[in-house]
Amino acid sequence: MISNNKKLIENKVFETPFIDTHEHLVEESERLDCIDPIIPCDDWALLLNHYFSFDLISAGISKSERDRLFSNEISPVDKWNILDEYWPYLKNTVSGFVFRNTIRTLYGIDEISAETINEIQVRYEKTRKKGFYRHIIQDLANIKHCHVHSPVKACRGSETSDILYHDIVLNGLIQVSQNPYTITDNFNIKTLSDWHALIDLWYSDYNQIAKGVKIGNAYFRRLNFERLEASEVENIFQNKINSQTISPVDEKKLQDYLFWYAVDKATIYGLPVKMHTGQWAMNNVMNMQWVKDNPADCASLCRQSPNTKFIFYHICYPYYEEMLSLAKNYSNAYIDMCWSWSINPVAAKDFLKKFILTVPNNKILTFGGDDKIVENLIGHSIIARKGISQALSELVNDNWIMINDALNLIEYLMFRNAENLFDKTSYRR
Repeated sequence: MISNNKKLIENKVFETPFIDTHEHLVEESERLDCIDPIIPCDDWALLLNHYFSFDLISAGISKSERDRLFSNEISPVDKWNILDEYWPYLKNTVSGFVFRNTIRTLYGIDEISAETINEIQVRYEKTRKKGFYRHIIQDLANIKHCHVHSPVKACRGSETSDILYHDIVLNGLIQVSQNPYTITDNFNIKTLSDWHALIDLWYSDYNQIAKGVKIGNAYFRRLNFERLEASEVENIFQNKINSQTISPVDEKKLQDYLFWYAVDKATIYGLPVKMHTGQWAMNNVMNMQWVKDNPADCASLCRQSPNTKFIFYHICYPYYEEMLSLAKNYSNAYIDMCWSWSINPVAAKDFLKKFILTVPNNKILTFGGDDKIVENLIGHSIIARKGISQALSELVNDNWIMINDALNLIEYLMFRNAENLFDKTSYRR
């Protein structure tokens, strides 16, 4: 009976489509044109140019060797000579599994080696052609559509708008900077009111196509944003925009004010606010104290803006127990498991089990690869499906829930919760 229940759950999980709530994909045409620097090379090594590359650094690769691996300086075949030394250390990490699952499904090749590297490159080239995004996302990864945090623009319309939905990225609107990522051409910024108008413009232009707004400032500061009045930061903004040095205290005040201005606008437009929490996708810089403070800071955000739907990313790994309490207590707190399966799938599996037994089950989203390379969505989705299957099977086997309850949960966990959460008609006030 146990093995039969496990098979029933696994079959349904692998047959059910995901809504993917977080990726960093460029448009297909940009990928085919090898937009720089997001797409630094156009060969099989590109599939490793994200989380695997961070693990390479952690394993000890030199900067020069890493740069050569992801460059056009050497042949695709010769790149194996660089990877070969580190592959035994990384093949059994989740970033290694993502790659192995991807080449197995996409190219029909079980393992990378000196003997298979030529064929991997041949099949990479055959796959990479017009229409391959749709084939990979919908046909192979079984994903209905993806929410995208663009790596090149704060928001945009997609050339494949039925499969790629773009969020409005607020990082550069909160942390004031004069760069093309933030400021529209010919938009003259002189005062704080001008900056308000810039934020307003992003919302007016993109609120109809965006699924939400994304805030990634947890990489640069704590999430202890406090509400301030415009009069308290006008002079600070003036100094900042005029390239004058401002103190860390004033920098925080300005960011705090702009955060709440942007969040309040999102709430008016019916857009959930998606926030990075937990693990950083960087090497040798993560401030663990800030990460540890994320749950308490997120609780403060929920208290300060009860009408805003906050979606907290990545289960705040490794401090995920606290996020269960947060989501249980605050009606406006939701958890997105994006990337968590590809950080630590065992922890993610245990988190999902605990969430199902602890928090209303409509408050969780279970998948996003958080990747910039579309092929990797195959590998990420396989790992997530395996973890979801194991979580539900273990709950059934341990007599916490019934088999029918587990089967009925699957669609909600994988796409219905996302459909309901991002339905603006049920959100606007």
